[in-house]
Amino acid sequence: MTSNTTEAEILTLANIMTSLRLVFTPLMLYFAWIGDSTLFISLFALSLVLGFTDGLIARRLNQVTELGGKLDSWVDLATVITVALCAWWLWPELVRQEAPFVIAVLVSYTVPVILAFLKYGRLTSYQTWTTKLSLVLTSIGLLLALMGGSQWLFELAVPILVFAGIEEIAITTILPQWQFKVPTIWHAITIERERAKEEVMESEEKLRTVLTNIEDGYFEVDLTGNLTFFNPILCKYLGYTEAELLGMNNQQFMTPETAAEAYKVFNEVYRTGKPTQAFDWDVITKDGERRFVETSVSLIRDSEGQPVGFRGIARDTTERKRAEEQLYHASRMVALGTLVSGVAHEINNPNNFIMLNTPILSEAWDSIVPILEEYYEQNGDFVLGGMNYSEMRENIPLLFSGISDGSKRIKQIVEDLKSFVRKDIPDVTQPVDMNNVLKSALSLVANMIYKSTRHFSVRYGRNIPPIKGNFQRLEQVIINLIQNACQALPNNRRAIRVSTSIYEENGSVVLRVKDQGKGIPSESLPHITDPFFTTKQDSGGVGLGLSISERIVEEHGGRMIFTSEVGEGTQVEVILPIDNNRQ
Repeated sequence: MTSNTTEAEILTLANIMTSLRLVFTPLMLYFAWIGDSTLFISLFALSLVLGFTDGLIARRLNQVTELGGKLDSWVDLATVITVALCAWWLWPELVRQEAPFVIAVLVSYTVPVILAFLKYGRLTSYQTWTTKLSLVLTSIGLLLALMGGSQWLFELAVPILVFAGIEEIAITTILPQWQFKVPTIWHAITIERERAKEEVMESEEKLRTVLTNIEDGYFEVDLTGNLTFFNPILCKYLGYTEAELLGMNNQQFMTPETAAEAYKVFNEVYRTGKPTQAFDWDVITKDGERRFVETSVSLIRDSEGQPVGFRGIARDTTERKRAEEQLYHASRMVALGTLVSGVAHEINNPNNFIMLNTPILSEAWDSIVPILEEYYEQNGDFVLGGMNYSEMRENIPLLFSGISDGSKRIKQIVEDLKSFVRKDIPDVTQPVDMNNVLKSALSLVANMIYKSTRHFSVRYGRNIPPIKGNFQRLEQVIINLIQNACQALPNNRRAIRVSTSIYEENGSVVLRVKDQGKGIPSESLPHITDPFFTTKQDSGGVGLGLSISERIVEEHGGRMIFTSEVGEGTQVEVILPIDNNRQ
């Protein structure tokens, strides 16, 4: 089917007539060479008739094809050169007399052809209206002049042909790619405008695709904080549908404290025009959950440079925050975990900008290259970024590739480090009797208890059901809590009381450790489980015991509750869920 269609497109009446004109060119050269002006003029006139009618027949029979346009352009070029050469042989005096006009014709026709070959590697084939008109007038005028008539029509047609040549040069300059049938320069401008519009739409679509598929949330708000655009990840972060979130003010999913802080940040960006470094927000999702996001904000300006809104990238750091709050490793592992978390925080954010913006910059460079190439061809080499453009055009794609590969490598290194510090996950599926764990822990710290207090008491709850956990790690928690209680006592006359019990209401086992020690100041109480936070610097404490204990308890699905009063003592409650499968 394809072969038949191609053959039908080639063997059209219009193409056959155009091919006959091409056959005439060597015959005209022959008759001019032997000095037979009559036969030359006859063939020239017949070629003109065929040239005028082949286009009309092609349009009338709906046989206008790209192949026909290319063939017609080649025949026109061959005919112009042939006629000029033949006229020089047969009528040299007339050619010398009309030399400026003849030169104008040759230049006006050949220069656009040369430029098209340099840029596209093919003839123009624009078939502009002015070109068609000028060729008709010029050909008829030349034919009349060669037959001994007046030269006024030929001389009148030449300026039109010059204008047509200039128009074709302008069209070649405007169009980055070869185009068949461009009637006027206005059509070329329209074609390029539509192409540029399509490129912009394609770039916007690519950008939208990138924003849709990145792992971070992207958002745009107006100057009052109302959301105008966002990607699906932001909907996932906040738990709202796209319809619910569109137009929503950012303060609606923030606490009053966070909203006040966010206002300061946005105001600073608006005032200075400079983007912010990454900062943390706590946001409230649709179902009331509190989550943390790391956000960067920059200003959006309109075409006149006026601020119209803000854009930002938000990364959900909730899991990282929780991981930081639940560190339980020994001091070196805690330090390493903190370091890796910091590295991920400092590297991932700028690296994300690199991974997002490098493809966009690379596409922008690809769009600029044709303009620079045209300037290079017309004006020669020039300096771009301290390097000749002829060298820079080869190096820039390599630079973009290197940046992209390097950012991917950075991301992989960070992920490998984070995986390293997440090793050694304990087995917390064993059935554990908390009374037995308490007895074992007390046997290990009996000497410390004996030296610290004369008033130690322990009460084991009756009928305590088993919990699901890890005996040794729960034992470590009890040892840490009793050690802290002993160290908090100012003298051995103060008491320590330990007990186990069961909460029937919520199905939990509770371990209590209460001391009559110095107590903890209210401003320090919220931080006592933070890594490296300690109130015992004088005694060599490094602030890891409670942090590790809290992490272990949370591994078991439990929680720790601290109550304390300065001068009266501290109570710690460890609440662990019962293993219902073993009741």
